[in-house]
Amino acid sequence: MFLDILDITVPVLLILGLGSALYILKIHFESKTIGILIIKIATPCLTFTTLVKTDFTLAELSQSGLAALLVMALVAAFSFLFIRLQGDRLGPYMSCLLHPNSGNLPLPLCLLAFGEAGLALAFPYFVVISVSQNTFGYAMIAGKLKWKELLFHPIVISVTAALIVKIADVSIPEMILTTTSYLGYTAIPLPLLLLGYALPQISAGNLKKGIIYAFARLLFGSLAGLSAIYVLGLSGMIAGVVMIMACMPVALLNFIIAVERDVEPDTIGGTVIISSLMMITLIPVLVWLVLWAFPV
Repeated sequence: MFLDILDITVPVLLILGLGSALYILKIHFESKTIGILIIKIATPCLTFTTLVKTDFTLAELSQSGLAALLVMALVAAFSFLFIRLQGDRLGPYMSCLLHPNSGNLPLPLCLLAFGEAGLALAFPYFVVISVSQNTFGYAMIAGKLKWKELLFHPIVISVTAALIVKIADVSIPEMILTTTSYLGYTAIPLPLLLLGYALPQISAGNLKKGIIYAFARLLFGSLAGLSAIYVLGLSGMIAGVVMIMACMPVALLNFIIAVERDVEPDTIGGTVIISSLMMITLIPVLVWLVLWAFPV
């Protein structure tokens, strides 16, 4: 079991470390460009290919998306009073607690822990978080809802296309699937490199507040994940996937939006980096607990 956990976690940690090493060694790349490639090309291609190829039914896949909605609702309920008691602005900190990292860390973890099937089950959860973060999350921090982003988000388009293919039982030419597969596979290492590259650059800001919200994200996420698994009667692989996704740290995008709109960027940046570093150290423990509690 210990070696199995190392096989899952060490590649993630090594790629994250490589990203940080690139920055420290001053081997720089354009983070914005890489981010655009991940969001607009690599991840949509991986989403489309994985959903089209998977043997899971739409009903089975929808359980993951439903679990994401339930987890978000529970985290929002936990977070509302918590943020009020802290005396902080509701919108920005609610987005931090509500929108965890749903791509960089959990997708590779789900792939390594459960294989292609685990990755397929993780995508509906990822889609719900990603769309919410790019629309409602942006509005929470910036104060303006971008409806166009909701309707024309690349992830929404790729999921819609995949659903049409599966429902209509359309045969996709192999050359198209091969192309989307090649592009999609870059969505696994590139986000990890980008996250590792970004970590040394983020100011810790208010360390005390960052630590408080980092622990709150882990606590609320894990409680909500366990509750969703119980309420929906999930078990095995899908329960493990939901637990991994629910426990993830505060998403980097919260910091990016905070910088763009000048909404407490130092404090939110500190929350992101502390939350991410805390989860990176806890990855072996999380994977062990998931594999032990939800055996396939």
